[in-house]
Amino acid sequence: MAEDGYDEYEEWQLVGDAYYSRRELYRLDWGGGGSGGGGSFDLAFMRVFPAPAGGPIAALRDDSKLVLYVGGFTKPDVQVFSGAGAPLGRVLWDGGHVLAAGWTAGEQLLVLEAGAKVHMFSVRGERLPRHLSLGAECEEEGGVEAAVLFRDGLALLTPAGHLWCVPDVHEPRLQRFPDPAPGLGGGGSGVHCMAVIPPSASSSGALELIAAVEDTVRVIDANEALPTPVFEGPILRLAVSPCGKFVVGYGQDGTIHVWSSDLSEVMTRVGLAETELDLVDSLGADAVPDTLPDQLVWCGSDAVLLFWEGLGALLVPLEGGWRWWDVGGGGAAAFATEVDGVRIITGGAHQLLRRVPPPAARVLELGSTHPGALLYDARRLFDAQDARATAAAAELDPLKQAALLKASCYGRAFTALEPGAGGPRVGASPGPGAGGSGGGGSRAGTPSGGGGGGGGGGGRPRAVDVARRLRVLNALRDPAIGMPLTMPQLEAEGLPAVVSRLVGRRHYLLAHRICQALALPSEQVLVRWACDKVTAAAATLPDDQLMEALQAKLAGQWGVKYAAVAAHAAAQGRRHLAALLLEHERCAAEQVPLLLELGEDERALDKAVESGDSDLVFQVVHAMWRRLERATAAAAAGGGSARPGSVAGASQDRFWQAVARKPAALAFFAKYYRQQDPQLLLELYQAMGQQEAAAELHLQAALELAAGEQAHAAALAWCQQPQHPGCCVACVQRQCGKATETAVQRELARSKDAYTRSTDAAQGRDHKWEAAAVQALARLREQQLELQSSSRREGFVGLPVADTIKLCLRLGLKDQATKLARDFKVPDRHLGLLGAQVLASQHDWRALQAMAGRADRKAGLSMEHFLAAARAHGAPAEVQRWFIDRITGEGALLRKAQHYSELGMPAQARLLMEQAEQQGGSAAAGMLDSLRGTMGSLVSRVQAQGGGGGGAR
Repeated sequence: MAEDGYDEYEEWQLVGDAYYSRRELYRLDWGGGGSGGGGSFDLAFMRVFPAPAGGPIAALRDDSKLVLYVGGFTKPDVQVFSGAGAPLGRVLWDGGHVLAAGWTAGEQLLVLEAGAKVHMFSVRGERLPRHLSLGAECEEEGGVEAAVLFRDGLALLTPAGHLWCVPDVHEPRLQRFPDPAPGLGGGGSGVHCMAVIPPSASSSGALELIAAVEDTVRVIDANEALPTPVFEGPILRLAVSPCGKFVVGYGQDGTIHVWSSDLSEVMTRVGLAETELDLVDSLGADAVPDTLPDQLVWCGSDAVLLFWEGLGALLVPLEGGWRWWDVGGGGAAAFATEVDGVRIITGGAHQLLRRVPPPAARVLELGSTHPGALLYDARRLFDAQDARATAAAAELDPLKQAALLKASCYGRAFTALEPGAGGPRVGASPGPGAGGSGGGGSRAGTPSGGGGGGGGGGGRPRAVDVARRLRVLNALRDPAIGMPLTMPQLEAEGLPAVVSRLVGRRHYLLAHRICQALALPSEQVLVRWACDKVTAAAATLPDDQLMEALQAKLAGQWGVKYAAVAAHAAAQGRRHLAALLLEHERCAAEQVPLLLELGEDERALDKAVESGDSDLVFQVVHAMWRRLERATAAAAAGGGSARPGSVAGASQDRFWQAVARKPAALAFFAKYYRQQDPQLLLELYQAMGQQEAAAELHLQAALELAAGEQAHAAALAWCQQPQHPGCCVACVQRQCGKATETAVQRELARSKDAYTRSTDAAQGRDHKWEAAAVQALARLREQQLELQSSSRREGFVGLPVADTIKLCLRLGLKDQATKLARDFKVPDRHLGLLGAQVLASQHDWRALQAMAGRADRKAGLSMEHFLAAARAHGAPAEVQRWFIDRITGEGALLRKAQHYSELGMPAQARLLMEQAEQQGGSAAAGMLDSLRGTMGSLVSRVQAQGGGGGGAR
């Protein structure tokens, strides 16, 4: 840039009330000018598909035009270039006729065949595994007649006039939309053109289409085709603005219509004939064209651009006015609409046409060149810091960017002195608040990036942020990168999307530096670099050396997913390298599944146990066992063991040993298979020599059977047998009980045998006591079944010994109760207590008193035991007094007094206390003192109740 500010690469024109600039971004040589046949790259014979947001350019030969071609392959290859014209890749096209092509937001090339097939390629020309077929319906209707590709989606019209849409090619779902021209009967001939409002830009948040049908335009969504008040047709060209708020149409009569997105309001209307005078002045043409424009695109959302090959382009802003531009030098051109302008691609140049932002126009507008005027203008421009920062953000020339940012920073020294600006007070010493990023800015309360009249601290964060982003944009616009983004485009795309696009083009270093400069996560960049490094490495390069090369870059980088790189290495056949990479993975949830895929079962189990994640441990153990089952089944099919899961062979032994080494893994395995497959768990315990655990498993199975959880299923299974038709319920219950008891006895016997074999060498003890207890349980159940059979009463089986004896006594089976007590070594005292409890529960107080009178005191039964049984079952006071009066032995008077007090007889209790005091001496005095408090409170309560009653009477 010269000192006077003249820029030979940029041209400004006043169109209506706004300035529009056209700036040359790159001179294009198209990688040497080859199009496959060795000739020059002539856009007149090419079909060009540029991507928005400074994206790549796809080009292929137009097979509808005749061109001299020398070569052995006549199908047009698809060439991919950067925005600077540098080759990025080539697609060796082997499909049919290319109907349309376009780019997704992630710079993936979509190529649509006329046969309703969509192919996807990377920006490097590599075919992606995703392949989208638009269904048999489209093929049956003769393929595709017209198609519109938008970012991440497409809409197509069949020759039968049916409309099909795919809102998102990454999650392909073909949707049938209402026919745009129903009732015409002539197929799709009534539809002149279509345009798409993507879900991100539509007011409804859903995909919408604008279709020109005959002399009107219709708005179509997934549910219906709505008519509009537009009848100025036929409309032969349609385009939707990037913001989705406006639609432009070109009519057959040469009129340019701009409507709101719902076509209810006309924003502007310009007839082509009205622009003839400007056409003659600007381009020297004789008359306006009488043909359709080759291109109808939007210049941002501010203006519309119409292009005629061989003539030029007409720019029509929404605010009114128009301007003819010489575009393409009379040759062919391609256009890519941006959020703030339109990129123009010709045979030799790549240009950007856009509206000059108002702040940039105000700052850079032409004025007086007198030195005094320049000095005054400089002082005046200091008052607009934010305007200069915005102008710098909109500028594409690095020298102008630097000058504007310097002016913005220099102007802060003046605006800080404005009244109320939050700067230092007059007379105060200059400090950080005078223009630094210190406390002055925060005290002013003006947010960073605020208006030009903000405080002294508000300008610096804005200027710093703009400077950082401008450095990123300048790096992206470098011809070696070829991604000519502007600030509005960067804000619309987002920095993560830009970094992802750089990674797709393999500009890893720049992507990593951008992440570092702007504090963005760089894990994606490093992982993609590592994956490409693994792919590009020669097969002869040892895994250890490749691992060292990867670690040299990845070491110390927090958050890198080594598991993703390891998965890629495994897919490339480098399983050893994948195992080495997984050693550096910090996340066990990412590490363990891939170790299982690599066959590193024991390492996976170790990592899962170390992580402490119970779900992960169970996943590993379950996967190991399922793999063992498949191997065992395969061996059985080949003549080996026929039962899947049998503990045989070296693989089974390795599994048992691996699980046994990890108590946590063994616990999870046992917890799951205790319910799902107890037999398998039993085999595991037996293989590990854990007889105690096996005995407990048998005992648990016996108890579950005894609880009757499987009784109903067994009964139904028995009834379904052909030899038992029409069995009654009682018969079913008997048979079920027999089958269940047989199974219970079998499991108890196995548990007893396992306990007998179990020894604990570490503690020097055996489990004979547990074996005897299990044997006793089995014998008890046998005797309970005999009691049920002899008494013809149910309810014995499953009861403890004490409850069984009590039930016998209650039913009058005294001999059987005595036999049970003798067999199970129940003490006489305990047997007597059980008998007393039975009589008390029956309220047979006479029999209880008789039993108390016959009780053998040598057996340890006293009158107080019978008193406790009577009191527990609500015996009357007279019955309790009978037992209290017959208490004998040392301290009998005191004990009687205590019982009388508990019975609520204070007079008798006091009398006995006095007798005990007279007889007991000092030893009894202490006991009496402890009782007097209780007795006194009891007497007071009784007297109070008596007094209350007397008052009531």
